[in-house]
Amino acid sequence: MGPWHHYIVVDKPHFEAFKNLNGPRRSVWLTEETAPSGMRLLFTLPFLGGRSVWWSRDTGISIGWHLQQMIKIGIAERLTQEGLAYCDSDMFFLRPFDVSALAPQGRIKMFRSPDKMTLAAISNPKYVKACIEILGLNSGPEGHYGYINNFVTWHRPTVIDMCRHLAKRNNGKWHRVLRNRLQFSEYALYGMFVDEVQKTNAHVWPNSHSLCKTHWASTPLSADEVEAFCNSLLPDQVCVGVQSFAGVDVRLLAEQFEKASAAQV
Repeated sequence: MGPWHHYIVVDKPHFEAFKNLNGPRRSVWLTEETAPSGMRLLFTLPFLGGRSVWWSRDTGISIGWHLQQMIKIGIAERLTQEGLAYCDSDMFFLRPFDVSALAPQGRIKMFRSPDKMTLAAISNPKYVKACIEILGLNSGPEGHYGYINNFVTWHRPTVIDMCRHLAKRNNGKWHRVLRNRLQFSEYALYGMFVDEVQKTNAHVWPNSHSLCKTHWASTPLSADEVEAFCNSLLPDQVCVGVQSFAGVDVRLLAEQFEKASAAQV
């Protein structure tokens, strides 16, 4: 519910399958239209699930996952909405949800762990180390917050400020920071920019509550386990996510998600 507009970005080979979803509140865009300038698709890798490999003079070689991160950041310059919400493709909404909950009193939610953690305690220290280097920060004994989640929201003007900050450090092009980086998180970059570069931002609301219950493990789930997982949502959680690397059959997930969603009505 609420004044949302859904943007879907797909590679050209898949555009025909998605183009009919275009409508008053949904836009389907080609990857080439939203990627940083100069990005070119080289080839896809069928043995890796059809992952695409891209190249540009500024970024070098990028696989589809890296390009996705660039698009999440760069798309801010193409949109006009104040808030951006990123929903992982492994997510499914089980309960009705009003997007106004993402911006109480006009401040856009930013997921952030309850406490700071040292690099040794962070589950993905390479992501954090990359952001420290990119942003020109120091890593003190107090550590850093965690910002990675399945359902993440950003303040669009702040993303643009971040891009300008990065461009100043990289010969006028923010996306050069990702050149040949295999370990990187766009969510950590945004969060650390807000907390450790800006330090104060009246438009951002840091909050440690996750609206999405996520199965992060690589262990597969049975139909009964997926059902139990969906039924264990906290009162204010609205969606679930089962990571694709868990190897759970998509049809099984869809069936159990639809069943759980119907039970919420």
